[in-house]
Amino acid sequence: MRLGINTRLKNYFVWFDNYFTMKYCSECGKPLASETANFCENCGAKVNNTTPPPQPTVVIIPEEKNPVLAAVCSLLVPGFGQVYDGKMARGFAIFFGTVIGLICLIVPGVIIWLFGVYDAYSIAKKMNNKEIPFLPTKTAHLIIYIVLVVIISVIVFAILALIALASIASHVTPLTPSAIPTITFPTVASPF
Repeated sequence: MRLGINTRLKNYFVWFDNYFTMKYCSECGKPLASETANFCENCGAKVNNTTPPPQPTVVIIPEEKNPVLAAVCSLLVPGFGQVYDGKMARGFAIFFGTVIGLICLIVPGVIIWLFGVYDAYSIAKKMNNKEIPFLPTKTAHLIIYIVLVVIISVIVFAILALIALASIASHVTPLTPSAIPTITFPTVASPF
């Protein structure tokens, strides 16, 4: 006789629930008839009901940040080490500070950039030493940061290129009709 799908699923789930609560014989491995059985029906071995089965050991590996990786990330892209450390807003602040500093004068931009490298390194060290709360690295934040940095960099370079072209164009004198050289041909007297 075929069972309906609901009955088969119900039997499956009942079996699945019992799978984790059933006791098994330590000698033959067969399931015991009841939780209070003193002997295994299959092999006749005595069942010890006093000792609970061993529980699995859970090992928690502490998360740590790599300070050198944070510093290298921040050296490659200003503020990226801070995003690795879990501080996205701080990373954007260092990126914008570096860009504005590099545009205005090179030295302030380099100083902010180097501060960002040191800051990323020290944040990672402090998280590892439990001086500040640990913030996990979120892959989505890393991707969003890189995409926004690329978009902002392209916009900044396009604006700087337009400013440079406008500056060059303002120094070129426009051509006026009087500035265009004219060719004059000598006049020849007509024989008529």
